Amino acid sequence: MSGLKRSALFKRQLLEITRSYRQRAGSEIALKFVDQVEESTRFVVSKPKACPVYTHLEGKEFRKWGVRDFPVSLFFRVEQDGAVILEALYAHRMNIASRFQGDIE
Repeated sequence: MSGLKRSALFKRQLLEITRSYRQRAGSEIALKFVDQVEESTRFVVSKPKACPVYTHLEGKEFRKWGVRDFPVSLFFRVEQDGAVILEALYAHRMNIASRFQGDIE
């Protein structure tokens, strides 16, 4: 595995969703969310091909993996050199395909 990169969209969404959990459910839940995102990230990096393909956009294959205990999924792609690019977090009602269009690096 060549590496892990987090897109600007992924970073913004992680902050937004964490902030929302902190406001609605408290710091303990927000910290658990961050821990579960990190656990999911470790799995994705170790076994990216074990995650199902979600869609193809602009000639790129996007995969997804759920975050345990939360209604959120990680969306990512694998580059030719094996690097995993975390593109976005999806929380139920978000239209992820429309979000990708303006934020793909």
